[in-house]
Amino acid sequence: MAQLLDGDALLARADAALAVALPDALGLEFVDPGDPLRGVALEVAGIAVTPAATLHASALAAAFELAGYLAVLPTLTVAEHAVTHQSSTQYLRAATVGQRVRVRAELVRRTRALAFVGVTAERETDGVVLAQGQITKSVVAF
Repeated sequence: MAQLLDGDALLARADAALAVALPDALGLEFVDPGDPLRGVALEVAGIAVTPAATLHASALAAAFELAGYLAVLPTLTVAEHAVTHQSSTQYLRAATVGQRVRVRAELVRRTRALAFVGVTAERETDGVVLAQGQITKSVVAF
C-alpha cells in the first residue's frame, strides 16, 4: 500500500504551494498558519485590485486553486501530486479594496485518478459568500 504524506511532508508541500510566485505576489496566506488545510486568505490590495477597486477575478481564481490543492493534499501519497484539469466559479458579490477574503475548500470525492473539490470565498468580517466553485484535479505521479 502506498504511503500517505506524513505531517511534516504535508506541511512542506503546503508551504511550497503557498511560496509559488503568483500566490506570493498576491499576498495569499494561510487562514491558520498552524493548520494550513483550513484555507487561505488575502486582502483586496495591490495587484489583486481592478480599476473599479474590487477584487480581480484572476486573483480569486489563484486563491481557489491553492485552497483546492490544500483540500486534496491529505489524500495524496508521497508519489502523487494533484493538478487542475477543470474549474468552474460563480462570482456572486464583489469584495472591495481593504477587505479580506477567506477561501476554503472541501474534498467532495477522491478516486484513484481524480479529486472533486468544492470551494467557497467569503468576506472575512461577516462571512458573506462572494463566490463558489468546483475544481476537478487529476492525481498524477509526483
